[in-house]
Amino acid sequence: MLSKAITLIESTRDDLRTKGQQILDRLLELQAQKRKGQGFRLGISGPPGVGKSTFIEALGMEWINAGHKVAVVAVDPSSHLSGGSILGDKTRMERLSMNPNAYVRPCASGCVLGGLAQHTDEVVMLMEAAGYNMVLVETVGVGQSEVLVTEVADMCLLLLPPAGGDELQGIKRGIVEAADLVVVNKADGDLLMPAKRALVEYRSALHTARGGGRAQRPWWEGSAMLCSSVDGTGVANVAKEALKFKQTGEQAGELLKRRGDQRTTWMWRKAEQDLIEAFRAHAKVKTLGAKLESEVRAGYKSSRFASKALISEYLQAQK
Repeated sequence: MLSKAITLIESTRDDLRTKGQQILDRLLELQAQKRKGQGFRLGISGPPGVGKSTFIEALGMEWINAGHKVAVVAVDPSSHLSGGSILGDKTRMERLSMNPNAYVRPCASGCVLGGLAQHTDEVVMLMEAAGYNMVLVETVGVGQSEVLVTEVADMCLLLLPPAGGDELQGIKRGIVEAADLVVVNKADGDLLMPAKRALVEYRSALHTARGGGRAQRPWWEGSAMLCSSVDGTGVANVAKEALKFKQTGEQAGELLKRRGDQRTTWMWRKAEQDLIEAFRAHAKVKTLGAKLESEVRAGYKSSRFASKALISEYLQAQK
């Protein structure tokens, strides 16, 4: 049932998406009536090849063994040419996928920037309504735009490789500033010493990116630690640190406030998306758009002129 509800929410057909929205709204009403304690959402970003899927499986199994129910939203990048996605994350989390207390859902990012899919917030809410109290959100990668994960997660974890120097320079400042916890993965075997050296560099980068203070979250001091997703070293410490963040944030009243801010942010984002869809689907806009496209393509009109003409046509049609 959960998979069907998510499919409805993600559908491009208005009638199916409306059905999915009705299901979600009803579940939210029931949750509010039961006044159940809110779960925990952990957003995970990291560069390609850092081992996000392996780490998520290790962390998820750690929480399941502690009695939690874990759900994973694995956002997969979509092709700019075909629009398709591989959606292979589930095959890389075999133990988690087969566990009855876990649910893994790959989602295509579509044309949405920011490391998330268009309906990630609704997918997460459906998972929580289905009884999963620990939700892990894996973004498509790492970069300046991946800070959007802060708009769906309670805590942001940045997973990094055991290397510094030039590779450290490739990690955008925005995602470092947004990180509540930095974890150096693959800290095992021959990579253990490089990982320890990288940990020192990452701690320094974390301190510098935040201006040496705790401006983003006055109630939380960001930290960095080592782990190995393969042999499990340090995974329990990461799980403990995440739960400490949850407890501290709840006691400070910050997580509840953060959830409210996130919901209103997504409300306006979806309003913009719906407005754009309605605008582009309007018959008069389509007709004028086809004419203006040829003129802009030939260089007779500027894109700004054409844009204003389309908007004016749409607004006139609404009167």
